Amino acid sequence: MFRSKVEATLRHMRLAPLILRPSDDPAAVLAAGHPLLIIVDLSLAAERWRAIVDAAQGAPSPVPILAFGPHVDHDTHAAARAAGCDLVVANSRLARELPELVERLLGRVTSD
Repeated sequence: MFRSKVEATLRHMRLAPLILRPSDDPAAVLAAGHPLLIIVDLSLAAERWRAIVDAAQGAPSPVPILAFGPHVDHDTHAAARAAGCDLVVANSRLARELPELVERLLGRVTSD
């Protein structure tokens, strides 16, 4: 559900989402794609979302990272912040505020 909502919202914002497949190497995909923003689903296996965050942090230029997951999973939210995610939100906030969150992380808006 979140994937289709995220994709539709980004397309509506005239952004082109690139979805990593489980077999994709995050570092290779990010190097080839030069993303403006990375959105990470924290419900993925920890090794997978950490690999994506690590790849983003190793990019030649900074890429903001928005992570989302269940609001009750405080440990994973804290781990995502510690790993370098710029903004970590609950699924409900992502669903409600995705355009605003994207605009904020792209530097188009400065308020919280």
